[in-house]
Amino acid sequence: MLTEAQFERARRLALGLAGIELFDRHRELLQRRSDRLIGQDSLDALLDAAEDGDTDARRRLIELLTTNFTGFFRHPWHFHLAAEHALWAVHRRGSARLWSAAAATGEEPYSLAMAVIDVFRRDDPAVTILATDIDEAALAVAREAEYAGAALAALEPAQQARFVGEPTGGGSRRLVPAARRLVEFRRMNLADLVWPLDGIFDVVFCRNVLMYFEAGHRYAVLERIASMLEPGGLLLLDPSEHLGGAAELFVDRGNGAYTRRSAAGMASASRQGSAR
Repeated sequence: MLTEAQFERARRLALGLAGIELFDRHRELLQRRSDRLIGQDSLDALLDAAEDGDTDARRRLIELLTTNFTGFFRHPWHFHLAAEHALWAVHRRGSARLWSAAAATGEEPYSLAMAVIDVFRRDDPAVTILATDIDEAALAVAREAEYAGAALAALEPAQQARFVGEPTGGGSRRLVPAARRLVEFRRMNLADLVWPLDGIFDVVFCRNVLMYFEAGHRYAVLERIASMLEPGGLLLLDPSEHLGGAAELFVDRGNGAYTRRSAAGMASASRQGSAR
């Protein structure tokens, strides 16, 4: 049974390591997942190691506390909008960079790759998709690009015919190379002080991740995302999520879609944020 002391230790570590704010409603999640720890490890042993600075223990703890909300083409309109925005960027500049900031097991970035291929009407568009997540185990699944029939059922028949390959065994099928080669996977913690990223993005998906962060971390993440978006660049959140204090950095386009304000608007918002 999860004790109050264990929950408080997990709460402190989650906030300090990843900016994740745990509430009482997360107790059941932590209890259920700690029961499934690999091997003979106990929750106390994992917490001890994480507090002692063990990198692997810290990674495993954060993976224990986060839930992968994912599926192919969740909120389909987002993917069509992102692909059209990428097409506009390529026409204007010759290439486009897209980022899935909470890629989980890969369904979101691969959906984006499929949408891009459909809109561009070619298998080799001048588009790159970076897919990051804090959960290395989820990323390992994503890199394989093998999915069970239940997951692939979310794809339309035409999408299945074009993007899903032959069975790989165990009821799974692998996505075709055209969809896979547009996506690069990389582990990244959005709460880290330094992000291993460079350059500017045209589109950022950051869906179902901000809800884990306390208000200060949430604003900091959105401010950094805004600084890495092209002026007019597209940010996509889950429609149930809100920008909070960072709303001043973006223009609300509805249904979870936002565009980055102009440089002048960003400067004004930054001054206001500094005065908080």
